[in-house]
Amino acid sequence: MGRKVSGEATMGELRELEELLQKDPDLRYKLSVLSNWPQPGNNEEWNNKIDNALEKHLQKMETIFPPAELPVKKEGRSIRKVVSILSVLVLMLGSYCVYLLADKTSPKTDKTAVAAIQTRDGSRSKAQLPDGTEVWLNGGSRLTYNPDMNNLDSREVTLEGEAFFDVAKNAAKPFLIRTTKMGIRVLGTSFNVKAYTQDNTTEATLITGAVEVTLNDGIERSVKLLPNQKIVLDHGDKQPAKPYNVAGYKVENIHSNPVDSMVTETAWCNNFLVFDNDNFEDIALKMERWYGIKVHLSDNKLKNFHFTGTFKNETFPEVLEALKVTTSFHCRITGNEVFITQ
Repeated sequence: MGRKVSGEATMGELRELEELLQKDPDLRYKLSVLSNWPQPGNNEEWNNKIDNALEKHLQKMETIFPPAELPVKKEGRSIRKVVSILSVLVLMLGSYCVYLLADKTSPKTDKTAVAAIQTRDGSRSKAQLPDGTEVWLNGGSRLTYNPDMNNLDSREVTLEGEAFFDVAKNAAKPFLIRTTKMGIRVLGTSFNVKAYTQDNTTEATLITGAVEVTLNDGIERSVKLLPNQKIVLDHGDKQPAKPYNVAGYKVENIHSNPVDSMVTETAWCNNFLVFDNDNFEDIALKMERWYGIKVHLSDNKLKNFHFTGTFKNETFPEVLEALKVTTSFHCRITGNEVFITQ
């Protein structure tokens, strides 16, 4: 961004910056701040610099054009004034364009989120929100929030993807999480939310405390979870016109491994990739987000194969070899894409 503002950025750097700006609206705000640097004051030293630069330029032009054909007449102060006015107009126009572009690309919520945390497929990250809440983001996830949440009536975030929250306690200001299919209200607790738009279900898993999940498919309903419970929502109709439509839901108890007390739903926070009788189609999505790849399954029969396993620090080829122990299939890796056939 600094190289763009200073005019030193190459075309390749400008293209890369534009791609980043499309993915992260918060960067547009930072760019607008950098772009709105103060203009030099209207002092005599600055005025003399403008006059001297213009004088040198006109002298250079006189060596090329006859005096009568000069495109600009040498009128010192008036020309300097025009140059100053044009400079201010250009800066104002550029700043306004940046503002419009940022405004159109920023997500709209009831309280506009102007900050975002985002992880690409193949990566996981941890962050702390302004209120002290700690958040772990799984691959291919995005969390938006208002950085001034401490001065608002409630602490509200919007999630697309999967995240584990350890919410800072504040009885006076509830913590609200918005996803496409449900809303979650808490005061202080730890829980996991899995809300990828590509998946067939949305899940919320409570570890400690208590949460209230709100469903809205025409009739608003609330479901309260107890520790070690999770709610699983069937997405049903995925039409954009009905973003909160829910075909059905179930509440079930979660189970931990008796050996190490690991919970399947939150194992990813400790870098464990877990398959719990998942079908191959769901496993393919998990591996895409975990390793930053694209998996192609050749037919529907493959999608219905089920696997169970726990992995940590294994490479993608090593995971595939482990899956082959129970089911016979072939795979071909080309760059970042994987083609799996029977």
